[in-house]
Amino acid sequence: MTATDALEIAIGAARSATAILLARFGGPAVGVRSKSTATDLVSEADEQAEQAVVAFIRQRRPHDTLIAEEGSAHEGQSGIRWLVDPLDGTINYLYGQPHWCVSIACADADGAIAGAVYDPSRDELFTAVRGGGARLAGRPLAASTVGDPAIALVATGFSYDAAERAAQAAVVARLAGKVRDIRRAGSAALDLAWVAAGRLDAYFEVSRSPWDSAAGELLVREAGGVVTWTEHTEIVASGRPLHPALIALLRASHEIDG
Repeated sequence: MTATDALEIAIGAARSATAILLARFGGPAVGVRSKSTATDLVSEADEQAEQAVVAFIRQRRPHDTLIAEEGSAHEGQSGIRWLVDPLDGTINYLYGQPHWCVSIACADADGAIAGAVYDPSRDELFTAVRGGGARLAGRPLAASTVGDPAIALVATGFSYDAAERAAQAAVVARLAGKVRDIRRAGSAALDLAWVAAGRLDAYFEVSRSPWDSAAGELLVREAGGVVTWTEHTEIVASGRPLHPALIALLRASHEIDG
C-alpha cells in the first residue's frame, strides 16, 4: 500500500464518521457518560462514528492494526497501524460549538505515512503524506515563519485530571506575558492542523494520546514545521524559526516547579 492509497482510505473513513456526526450535531446529547474524569466525556455519537470508521478501514485493510479512542482495537500482522479519533473536541460538539474534527492517521514502523483531519463545520480537509507535503483542499500548506515568541500566537490544551490541569495552568500563566496571546480551543488535532496552515504559530500540550496527534504531527512536519516531545511528555509544534525559543521558554516555565 502506498502513502497515497492510505490517504484515500483515511479520507473515506473520515467522511463516513462525519455523516453520523453532522446528523446529530446540535441535537439532544444521547448516551453521554464520563470516562477518566467528569470532564472526559464520550457520547453515543463518538461511538457510532468510531464504528463507522473501523468498519470502513477493516473492509479495505483487514490485516492492519487499529487503535481508536473509544476502545475499538484490532491487532493485525501487516505492520501497518491506523490511529483513529472519531471526534476530537467532544465537549465542543456536545455544547453545539462548531470546532471539532475527525482525525485519522496511518503509520508504519517509521511513523505516520498519511493523515487526514476533517473539520465538518468549515468543510475543511487537511491532508498529508510522508514526503509529499501537507494540503488543505489541495492547496499546499506552509507553517509560520515567525521567530520571535513575543509576536507568536500559541495554542494549548489541558488535561482531564484536576491536578495536572492546575500545573498546566501555572505554565500557561508564566508563558502568557512572553507571547502575543494563547488560545485554548478544545481540539488538539485542529490545533495541529492550524499550525500546519499558519493560522497558529505554535501549539503545546502535555500527555496527548497518539490518536489525538498522529495525523496533526504529520501535517505540521510536512508543512515545514517542527514537532518535539519534551522531557515533560509535552508535545510542542511550531514553525521552524520559533521552535528553539519556544522550547526554551516552556522548559524554563516547568523548571520553576522543580
